[in-house]
Amino acid sequence: MFIGVDHGTQAVRFATLDKRKLELPRENIAESSIVHDIEEGLNLKLEFVKLIGLTYSMGDGITAITDIRKVRNRGLKAVGGAGRYIGGGTAVYDAIHKSNTPAIVLPGIHDESNVDFRMKFFSHGASPEKVGLAYYVSKYHKNRDFILCDISSNTVSLAVAESRIVGAIDAAIFAPGVAQGPLDLQAIRDVDSGLMTANEAFSRGGLVKRGLGEHDLIATLALYAAMEINALQVLLRDYSAQGSIFLAGSAAAKVKALVDEHLGASSIVLDPWSAATGCAAIAKDVWEGAVDILGIPVDF
Repeated sequence: MFIGVDHGTQAVRFATLDKRKLELPRENIAESSIVHDIEEGLNLKLEFVKLIGLTYSMGDGITAITDIRKVRNRGLKAVGGAGRYIGGGTAVYDAIHKSNTPAIVLPGIHDESNVDFRMKFFSHGASPEKVGLAYYVSKYHKNRDFILCDISSNTVSLAVAESRIVGAIDAAIFAPGVAQGPLDLQAIRDVDSGLMTANEAFSRGGLVKRGLGEHDLIATLALYAAMEINALQVLLRDYSAQGSIFLAGSAAAKVKALVDEHLGASSIVLDPWSAATGCAAIAKDVWEGAVDILGIPVDF
């Protein structure tokens, strides 16, 4: 038995390869009951689980898929960063660590990752659950070259060439999401004026700050997502690849038609459990001896 854990913006999702699923809203997670909730929700006992594929926050303190017993500071370079801290994901991480269930921690994509050297200009590209998403595409859609765009509270995209993640564009860099987005000129002014912190500016930088109606919000999301995908297609051309396009996240189905129209290509929408399932698939393959996942080394 293998479990994948998707540390999402709104909830933490758990999935097994035999399609058991559990979703815990991050605001309602209590560390004291997590093991019970996992066992009851997935109808299993952790003592019989061979390996858990765990994601947490930015994952910028590690560069390999790492045994949880070797991970320091939960895989973070520093506490804090971009996004609202709730604590539910931390409680899940700590409960799994204390349970002594075998687990691996997936890294995020950042400037120390094995990506195209030009993409290391930015300190951070994608959080660890995007690695799970990408592995789901690689494993179950049998794609070696593709672009994945996750559109929900924020928008994050990554590019895979020859089964290796070669670059990623984080939510704080380019396309806005519904709630969070990059710091534009006015946001920088607001931060410099002391009206808000940079993290608050990011957390409020999504399209909701514009007060858009649903039609305009979807149209704007689709435009920026398509532009971000197009930007990564430039990168893939350097690898003689074009690649399929995959959309994920709560807004994916709503923007698909417009994204396809902008790009002149057809995208594939992934279901909400793809990241957790991909993390479970990583756990299984690592258990069976994999030493490399999408260009990321394994330390287990």
